[in-house]
Amino acid sequence: MDRFLKPFLVLLIVLLAGPEVFAAIELTTLLELVGATLFLLAFSAAFKLLGLAMLDALIRAALPTEFLAMIRMRGRPDVVIVGLCLVAANACVLFIICFTPYVLLSVMLGHP
Repeated sequence: MDRFLKPFLVLLIVLLAGPEVFAAIELTTLLELVGATLFLLAFSAAFKLLGLAMLDALIRAALPTEFLAMIRMRGRPDVVIVGLCLVAANACVLFIICFTPYVLLSVMLGHP
């Protein structure tokens, strides 16, 4: 009985709804496509914001505000030189901190 009832109900719905059934099917397909597109768009926007936040944190770590303020003091060349030296020293420290794990890992793994 159930075997004949389901196709009968589907046929009854199609006959009562008429051509709107095909429009509903197309709209659900369109909704699925738009949903996937919006998900990918939101994902890419969040990835871009994450990249910008990481870049901002890296810039703040490499160029602290105090050092940049010293470099911008054009009236005092000695302060500008000290600011440049501090930025260079900070860059060397960051390079050593970032490069040391790479060297240690390559030595532990036996890579030349």
